[in-house]
Amino acid sequence: MNGTFRPPFPERLDISSFFAGRSQAWGMVIDRRGRALRRFIVDIEGSVSGSELVLDESFRFDDGSTDERVWTIDCAGRTVAGHAHDVVGTAHGQIEGPALTWRYELMLPVGKRCFRVAFDDLMVMADHETLLSRAVIRKFGLRMAEVIIAFRRLPAASTP
Repeated sequence: MNGTFRPPFPERLDISSFFAGRSQAWGMVIDRRGRALRRFIVDIEGSVSGSELVLDESFRFDDGSTDERVWTIDCAGRTVAGHAHDVVGTAHGQIEGPALTWRYELMLPVGKRCFRVAFDDLMVMADHETLLSRAVIRKFGLRMAEVIIAFRRLPAASTP
């Protein structure tokens, strides 16, 4: 075999390397009865400076609405800590092999109201270009919904 063999399943998630540059995500919100409530696409621009990762996320939902979130994440070692305008306090995560467990509270707009909910997120590398995520959303400790997302790295833009 010519070249270097690259196993299809990464052994370790490097969150900064995965999100550096452009990526896109497709997802849906599922209610506690298993019904799909919303679908969305996210365009993500990631930049890295030292151990800091900044993710600029632009959401487009199936009902025509949009949203923006900018994460600032400290990715030193196997632990991660992040902030965004709608995150309450600090998001905390732990990387174990190809997976990141990520927990935070978010002020989630629903209609004209805003609810403080807890996210318990598991993100796992499917292959070198794809990251899968399943987040359980809880309110008062009760499971309210899930968010399923597939992130895909996009090729770097070529310069003439």
